[in-house]
Amino acid sequence: MKITCGFCKTEYTLDKLPNTSVRCAVCGHVWTPRVPFKQNATIKFIAAICAFIAACIFCAVALLNFSNHKNTSPLITTIDEKNIHMVTDANGAKRIFVSGDITNTTDDIYGLPNIVILSYDSNDNVLSRQAFVPPSTLLEPKTTVTFNYMLSVDPTHVKRLSVELKESK
Repeated sequence: MKITCGFCKTEYTLDKLPNTSVRCAVCGHVWTPRVPFKQNATIKFIAAICAFIAACIFCAVALLNFSNHKNTSPLITTIDEKNIHMVTDANGAKRIFVSGDITNTTDDIYGLPNIVILSYDSNDNVLSRQAFVPPSTLLEPKTTVTFNYMLSVDPTHVKRLSVELKESK
């Protein structure tokens, strides 16, 4: 059996544990050796299983919170059908002029990412994806900013438009 001085960490090997106090031969420290606690293999296994289950639960909760935050944005974009107009540019080509709003729904200031307007055909296939810089860089709490953009896509096959906010990479 090994015992260790609690002061200088000198180790001693004994045949059996003494019933009285012992004195360290190196530093003179006196202490009463105790039977070392032996952990049962079953207890170690149960503790490892509990730690694993706790880690799984923690990861599941973190993943759910991450996915919930990812899908909820404080910025809302809208395009109203009455804000979509056909115009003729200087070269006589027909274009789609789009006007929409970005609203900050929180009590915090938010930086505005790029705006992306997608145009779709009658089969809901994407015809074009056009990104542009928003009219301002920051949006104050509980405020709305209006954006305007003229699409460069041929409007002949455009049946639907949508708008997204896209973080630059």
